[in-house]
Amino acid sequence: MAGLNDIYHELVSKIVTPEARLLLVETLKKQGNPQAVIQACKTVLDTFPDDIGIRSLLAESYFEEGSLDLAETETEKIVHYIHKLSYIFKFQAELFRRQNRPDKARDSLKLYLAHNQGDQQASDLLEEISQPQEEPSAFPTSTLADLYYQQGELGEAIKVYEQVVAASPDNEKAKHRLGELRVEHAAQEAKMERAQLTRKRKRKLLGILERWLAAVEEPEVIARVQG
Repeated sequence: MAGLNDIYHELVSKIVTPEARLLLVETLKKQGNPQAVIQACKTVLDTFPDDIGIRSLLAESYFEEGSLDLAETETEKIVHYIHKLSYIFKFQAELFRRQNRPDKARDSLKLYLAHNQGDQQASDLLEEISQPQEEPSAFPTSTLADLYYQQGELGEAIKVYEQVVAASPDNEKAKHRLGELRVEHAAQEAKMERAQLTRKRKRKLLGILERWLAAVEEPEVIARVQG
């Protein structure tokens, strides 16, 4: 048991990378003490709650111990974390699409839709790229525009939608979305202008107050003003 204890103490005090943490806990698991593995996993997760590798080992250890409810709780946390990151499959699909790699794009979209079944746009895109095409489209897509929007790049999203509408004048969905983004962009600009005006007024008022305070501190100036 001395070896197990040494590994445990090294785990607690010296872990620095996810790979090292996982290796140490897996080594600990080989010692055949599930309770020690569970404790080690919980210790790591107290500091690194997003370490999916360690959380997976914890779920497996609970399962092996027969603690099915605890194993289910940990797997739900893992699934939730993976679902939060599932948007990357949609982005990856757009990358493959732009590279004229439709097979890869289809695979990525299928993975994305496994987590986001209600995304009709992604479903339509999957159907579109699943159809035989003589030539791949070289134009920007609504998907790319929405990805820009999700990243907070409103201006870039508008530019892409403008290109989409220019390339497909009959695309009513793109036209409608472009109108929405333009309204949002105008509202943002108006808000920024109001904020700038407020800051300008505050600076002007501060300047007046500073000059007034300077006058108060100089009695001879006050005397001349009163005289």
